[in-house]
Parts: sequence; structure tokens; C-alpha cells
Amino acid sequence: MPTPPRQIRFVVALPSEAKPINRHFGLIRDNAAMEYSLYRNRGVALVITGIGCEVSERATRWLHQKLPEPAVWINVGIAGHSHQPLGAALLASEIVHQSSGRRWRTVLPARPPCGSAPLITCAAPETEYLHSALYDMEAAGFYTAASAIAPPHRIHCVKIVSDNPQNPVHGINREIITRLMNDQLHLLERLSNSVT
Repeated sequence: MPTPPRQIRFVVALPSEAKPINRHFGLIRDNAAMEYSLYRNRGVALVITGIGCEVSERATRWLHQKLPEPAVWINVGIAGHSHQPLGAALLASEIVHQSSGRRWRTVLPARPPCGSAPLITCAAPETEYLHSALYDMEAAGFYTAASAIAPPHRIHCVKIVSDNPQNPVHGINREIITRLMNDQLHLLERLSNSVT
């Protein structure tokens, strides 16, 4: 009896974040999906949510309704950091929703493929970087939805540093984002294979 394909769900905010992942995993646009851009191939699927906490939460729930099989859930994308260099990949060790103060302690893999850091989800791009943490705009929404779908050890947020005090957020463009993501595809492969 053939082994069923491994179920992996990628949740990203931007098409420029999705492009390298789609190419690497051979994901093809599902034209029947109307509400969000959905790409899939065998057990792997990716949804592009748009920017923001609420849309990330809604799209994560929508993806689960569309593909309800138990899966590994990975939110991946760019983030700011107070001092990490551009291109550094980090797993979120804790997620804080800045507006509400709600927080989640994540469960890291037994053998994580990279370092980790706290992550703060903000309503707008961060420019002051006051804490030694990652800053994004989606993870808290993703985690709210994913934690109702999957056990904590199967939910991960991977962020690639795209801005810091020396390289401000307004300097980011689509080409930079795609390049940063492209450089960490090996890490996504290792992470998706390491979670049981």
C-alpha cells in the first residue's frame, strides 16, 4: 500500500514570499479556489493571505476547511529584528500580539534547523525595534487559527530578517523578498521533514 503524501500547509502573506516556495515544492495554482490564491501539489499546499493579522487568521481557517487532513502548519515570511542581520532565519519561540497582549509559547522541533527568537505581531511595520525580537504583521493571526486546528508541535513560524535599524523597512522590495526566501528553501525543507 503506498504511503500517503506528507501533509504540509504553508501560510504566507505576499506573492513574493510564495514564489520560491511554489517553485521548490512544485506547487500549482488551484484555479477552483476563489477566495484566496491557493497552490498545491500532492500533500503540500500554500495560501497567500495578504498583509495583516486578521486576514492571516481567516485564510488559515479557510485553508483548513478546504484541506482538512492533519498537517504540519508553517507560517513563513519576512520580519524585522532589532539586531539580527538581513537574511537570518529564525523560528518564533514565542508569539506576542502587540495590540491585545495575548501571547503563545511555541513548541520548537527537537532538532531545530535554525535559531529562535520571540516574535511580536504589530498592526503596522515596525521602525523602532525596541525589543530583542522579530517583528511581523501576521503570526499572531496565523497562530490563533492554527492552534485550533493542530497540536503545538506541528505549528511553526519561520521568519527571515528583512529589515533592522541599519536597513529600514522602506528599503524592501519584491526582488529582495524573493531572494531572501530563495536563500532559505533548504531550511523549510528540513523543517517540514523534521516535524512528526
